[in-house]
Amino acid sequence: MTGAPAPGTTRLPLGVQADGTLTPRAVPIAFVLGTLAVFAALPLGVLGIVLNDRGLERVRTDPQSARKLVAWSWGIFAVVDALAVVAVVLAVFLL
Repeated sequence: MTGAPAPGTTRLPLGVQADGTLTPRAVPIAFVLGTLAVFAALPLGVLGIVLNDRGLERVRTDPQSARKLVAWSWGIFAVVDALAVVAVVLAVFLL
């Protein structure tokens, strides 16, 4: 049962350490995904960055809320970046 949180404890958000900073592995991933999201769809990219920032600020005080905010930010980055890749591939092959 390794990796499972103890009963009554809240798991940390994906890629976040207990002190509210990103893990060394999450930093470059977040940078690339966030940058692509901002260039692909400015309002959604900025929304993802803001949600991530708010989530990181709440890790110590409200871990459940932090987990939701960070999960939404990762989701926004993933969807926007996937749509951007599809759009680029379609543009290259259809033009």
